[in-house]
Amino acid sequence: MRPIVPLVLVYLVAIVYASLEPFEGWRSPPDPLFDFVVAPWPRYTIASDIVLNIAAYLPFGALLYIALRPRLSPAGALRLAILLSAALSFTLESIQMFLPARIASNVDLLTNIIGAAIGALAAKALWQPPSYAPLSAIAYRWLRADRFGDAGAIMIALWIVIQLYPTPFALGVGDLRGALNLTPAFTHTPGAYVAAQAAVAALFSVAVGLLVSLSVQPQHAPLPAIAATLLVAFAVKSLAMETLTAANGSQWITPGVLLGLLISALALLPVVRQPSRARAAIAIACLVGGVVAVNIAPENPYQTTPVFMLPPEITHLARFGHILLALSLCWPLLAIIYSAWAIVRRATPSSSNHRL
Repeated sequence: MRPIVPLVLVYLVAIVYASLEPFEGWRSPPDPLFDFVVAPWPRYTIASDIVLNIAAYLPFGALLYIALRPRLSPAGALRLAILLSAALSFTLESIQMFLPARIASNVDLLTNIIGAAIGALAAKALWQPPSYAPLSAIAYRWLRADRFGDAGAIMIALWIVIQLYPTPFALGVGDLRGALNLTPAFTHTPGAYVAAQAAVAALFSVAVGLLVSLSVQPQHAPLPAIAATLLVAFAVKSLAMETLTAANGSQWITPGVLLGLLISALALLPVVRQPSRARAAIAIACLVGGVVAVNIAPENPYQTTPVFMLPPEITHLARFGHILLALSLCWPLLAIIYSAWAIVRRATPSSSNHRL
């Protein structure tokens, strides 16, 4: 199985889950099955709903294009990626007519298709010969020109997208406390919470930095790419705070997070100089440690939970939040698998022109 396929399947499962949750109260549709397609355009639309529907399908369109590209021409992969995304959205919207908690909408269908098209077009701009696109030239200059480099770039991109989800611990993923009914290993105190924030931020920043270092061309110093990746993630998280939680965009930058980022910066300087297998092993240790830290630390009882993280209200924000939540739960395992691949793989020439 090619490395991109599991990522496509993971995102597909996330979309299906978010679109059909809570999977209860199945009934016969009150209207003709496909009537929503030709329904009148809603009198009122909310800009955030449109943006979030587009954002939900944007990564899926990009992943589909990359998965289809080796067997199809760029134009063929683009058309099929958009067509498959449209078919998925149409199928899920139709199934929603059987669920009383969900509303099938032609607006959702249209915006999902637009999001998939944008994602596929963006992937096309990156995954083609550099002479045809400036973005592709940047990718070819910095990324390893093989499947391992492509998979690493996708892993990093997914982690950046996950930052839109306002988790209790900034930069942390893999929070299984709700799913597994886990209890904290210690009680909440200001000092303990700062230490937990620092540990989570440091461990995941180091892990992501090492994943970036494994994905870039060996002849390039990885620190600029690591810094650029983290800065983009910080910008995405600040944007999410401003638009999705009605909070100050810098609210997530707490003393604990700043301490963790300082620790990660000091740790990365010597670690990125190690051989690739050693970096991969350290990345696995940081990923495991980060997930453990997230799941044993108590939440801040004074922290306000964003509206779209609260059940059972099903809104566009909730749907988007569920997709991000599913990705945040799966991402550490995918990152560990990718790091293990770095340990067992044979070195290949980085100058190859091969692309996914």
